[in-house]
Amino acid sequence: MNKLYLITGATGHVGTILTNELLKRNEKIRALVIDGQENDLPEEVEAVIGDITDRDSLKAFFDTDGYDKVTLIHLAAMVSIASKNSPTLYDVNVNGTENVMELALESSVDRVIYISSVHAIPEKPKGKVITEVNSFNPTSVHGDYAKTKAMAAQIALDYSKRGLNVSVIHPSGVIGPGDRYHKNHMIRTIRAIKSGLITMGIKGGYDFVDSRDVAEGILECEENGKPGECYILNGHYISILDIVNIVRENAGKRLTRFEVPFFLAKAFAPLAEKLTTLFSRKAPIFTPYSVYTLQSNSIFSHEKALRDFGYRPRSIAETVIASL
Repeated sequence: MNKLYLITGATGHVGTILTNELLKRNEKIRALVIDGQENDLPEEVEAVIGDITDRDSLKAFFDTDGYDKVTLIHLAAMVSIASKNSPTLYDVNVNGTENVMELALESSVDRVIYISSVHAIPEKPKGKVITEVNSFNPTSVHGDYAKTKAMAAQIALDYSKRGLNVSVIHPSGVIGPGDRYHKNHMIRTIRAIKSGLITMGIKGGYDFVDSRDVAEGILECEENGKPGECYILNGHYISILDIVNIVRENAGKRLTRFEVPFFLAKAFAPLAEKLTTLFSRKAPIFTPYSVYTLQSNSIFSHEKALRDFGYRPRSIAETVIASL
């Protein structure tokens, strides 16, 4: 069978891992990249320059004549924990997804996996397990990023009703290898702990998943996931203090018990974000939204993914260390 994988976001965090795994399987890959990123792809990958927000630029990417089976994996997205977001966030995450799904339907793509986020799912009260939903409403989630991912997930499900064979994946907080552009704010935090710039935790934690497990889950979902269904791919909940101590122990440093109280972190976050924005070229890692997530309910269940395609995440300690 002459099969083709179309991948948006192939040079991103999960996309890098996914692309390398598909190459190990000798699969044919065509990747959509923005101008200048084509050199970041392995030479075996066919690069097509385009922009998901520009529908006309996607025509060559979706030229699938001559292939017996085509699978689209839509990873491209803008991730933001900033308090103020530009219109680009909506344009990429919402309009870009609409363009991609529309062209996938027009091009008769056989299988589509859309990568959303657990942030698109409404948060339940503390102690309640968060599971998959079958519809999405931006007014039910917190933060601009979450709202755009909720809208995009609904777009994907709407196209499923129109006949597109699409499943939606909701990863939790992705860490692990593959962050080639050093944009992942949690991985930057982990590396700051290793370097000694951060020596203590903040009260709270979150559920983090390994990029390798997400990539594997995507391919498992492609084969055995059900059309029109959503799947949470989470890892394990871990406190920030435990992350600090895993990194410190790996670096041969003494463990710490000190945690910044949540109310202090919450009070300081707006100033920290403003100072970083003014004096650094890097995106801030300490913002009101990032602090909020540390106290949010992040008890997710991947039972559905386990049942339908055998998804099982690796240990969180292994993932933290792989992020260094």
